[in-house]
Amino acid sequence: MKYQIPNIVDFDKFVFRIGELSRMTGVSSRQLRYWEQRDYISAITRDDQNKARVYDFYTFLQVSIIKKLLDEGYRLPAAVEKMSSIEKELSLSRKFFHAAFNGVEVVDGQVFLNLGYFDKAKTQILYGQYENGQASYEVRPANDD
Repeated sequence: MKYQIPNIVDFDKFVFRIGELSRMTGVSSRQLRYWEQRDYISAITRDDQNKARVYDFYTFLQVSIIKKLLDEGYRLPAAVEKMSSIEKELSLSRKFFHAAFNGVEVVDGQVFLNLGYFDKAKTQILYGQYENGQASYEVRPANDD
């Protein structure tokens, strides 16, 4: 027996106020405003009259990376530069996973990530599973119900 769990997470809709971003990353609101002034990060442009700064999930990742690099001893300009190169890799990963991820499926009582078609003919699906700290993969026929 197989059934699909609907994907209800849309990271593009995650938004955080400056205080929330500060608490989540350990970077002060003052520092975040400074980084924004320097164009290291940017708030979401808002159409409404609310002046509170809000940031998207993408900015959360940027801030988290910069903070980690600062904690490792990088100076701010170098951390931002390194974050930019890491960001390109993250962008590729994000685009790939967004295109490949087809939800979560339960097959015979086991939970799998549907990672899309394994072959160009679309006859097989690649499934990923995470158990006991280990990732494993399985290819199954696409029409396997």
